Amino acid sequence: MRRLALLAAATLAAAVALAGCGGSSGGGNRAIVVGSKNFTENIILGEMIAQLIEAKTDYRVERKLSLGGTDVTFKGLRNGDLDVYVEYDGTAYAFHLGITDPIADPAQVYDLVNERMQKELGMKFTQPFGLNNTYTLAMPAELAQQHGIRTYSDLARVADQFILGVEHEFLNREHDGYPGLEKAYGFRFKQVVPMETGLKYKAIEQGEVQVINAFATDGMLKKFNLVILEDDKGFFPPYNAAPLVRLETLEQFPELEEVLNLLGGQISDEEMRELNYLVDEEGRSEAEVAREFLRQKGLID
Repeated sequence: MRRLALLAAATLAAAVALAGCGGSSGGGNRAIVVGSKNFTENIILGEMIAQLIEAKTDYRVERKLSLGGTDVTFKGLRNGDLDVYVEYDGTAYAFHLGITDPIADPAQVYDLVNERMQKELGMKFTQPFGLNNTYTLAMPAELAQQHGIRTYSDLARVADQFILGVEHEFLNREHDGYPGLEKAYGFRFKQVVPMETGLKYKAIEQGEVQVINAFATDGMLKKFNLVILEDDKGFFPPYNAAPLVRLETLEQFPELEEVLNLLGGQISDEEMRELNYLVDEEGRSEAEVAREFLRQKGLID
């Protein structure tokens, strides 16, 4: 991911402190600062958080969306320059907490991570949205049907007939990237081609590659009629999305957690793919798509 440099902590903290007046029901004289990473899904979800807070409370909101990659947003939260942003429990497991042990039970990752984040880092995940933006492998639906491929194990048996296109970062991620995946399933592709994210879908559309790595909620999967294969050995950790918020912020803004939890279980993988598609393919703004979704769910007027 692209990296954006942070300003010095003291400078940013001062900027946040001066960013407008807080609401009448808590938080002193400052706004809740909502951040996001610099990709479509995270921006949409950041907008949902901001709009819901504005609709349900008197708190003021400052948006710092599309800041950069995981390192930038996490440092911003840790330093107090952000109050909340959307994170994924698998990312917290491997990167923020640095856990390298294999995941025995994916269903327990969220609870394990949340307990440790609170104790060690003073942060808390509120209720997850429901979507799992995990890494996956995808291929054209017609090609998968032709070869009887539904799972990664199915693909492994005929992988030598296909070219795999992957992002550079995915190719080098040992624990949740191609090196570990290759060992787990014994993949032997005809060729593995590293490429930029934006080129993967063009390459598979033109038949230059037949399989790509993707995210389960990627809107482009719909556009190019790609099928997500089943990770039948459970190699990838879950990436359940949820608001990650500072405990100090929850103390300062007593209504905030209840409001954030209104989004719990509201967004499926399919719904998130559609929201991403509306922005990436149809060119609608993240704010508009977020507002329309919240209204459809009856969360805002």
